Amino acid sequence: MLRSGALSLGKLLAHVLVAMTLVVGSSLFLAGQAVAQHKSNADDMEVPTNDMKVVDAGREKYGQRCAFCHGIGGHGVKGPCLSCGKFRYSGNTNAEIYATIAGGISNRSLGGTMGAFGTTMSYEEILSVVTYLRSEEKRRIAAGEISDPSKEQ
Repeated sequence: MLRSGALSLGKLLAHVLVAMTLVVGSSLFLAGQAVAQHKSNADDMEVPTNDMKVVDAGREKYGQRCAFCHGIGGHGVKGPCLSCGKFRYSGNTNAEIYATIAGGISNRSLGGTMGAFGTTMSYEEILSVVTYLRSEEKRRIAAGEISDPSKEQ
């Protein structure tokens, strides 16, 4: 049973459909941008990790909505690290991260809960947060702070 404040099953499914639509239609959001993209696999939605306008928008929204629990830069505090390239609760694709932000986590057996932001953040805002997290992950890999999760077995 979903706890009070969590998305209803219908709303959660709607957000998952939006995320999957973004996988197919992310080119509309990114039209005209010749920048590097991040995809976890061939079927994942792309996020423009080298488009600093999108990254900065994501950093700002992350600071407003996520940093209290997940720390500055997504290094983890009360909530888990979000810039380490490994997402304990949802899987490691951009679409799965998007769905987790939109739908929240209501299963305490996973180690914690997180509110659903899909009713208070637009899909563009959530996508910019995912872009920021992937950009920060990319920066941390290049700096040698974390290992590249795509190269781990």
